[in-house]
Amino acid sequence: MEIQRGHLYVIDFNPRVRTKPGKLRPAVVLQSDMVNEAGYPSTIVIPTTTRLVENPGILRLRMRRGEGGLARESDLLLGQLIAVANESFRQEIGISPDHLMEELEKRVRIILGL
Repeated sequence: MEIQRGHLYVIDFNPRVRTKPGKLRPAVVLQSDMVNEAGYPSTIVIPTTTRLVENPGILRLRMRRGEGGLARESDLLLGQLIAVANESFRQEIGISPDHLMEELEKRVRIILGL
């Protein structure tokens, strides 16, 4: 499977450990395609959750149902940026809209102090 930046995939995050999300869930690829194409064995992603919270601050970004191929309205968990083994990717479900990727990048820069 070709892994691409800005695309959403179903990823197996098992086993759940402390704050690491468990189970199969969608995630958006944040990692550069330059690294993806180099054959590195893991990929940096941002997982989603359907457990929505109101007024989440900077650590969550809402995706509407249908955006990026999501079946349900979901929050991107920006505070749980994680590198996962490429073998954990199960299937591609869609592509994040440009406006969402721009906001995601802005927030990640703030969170990481870049």
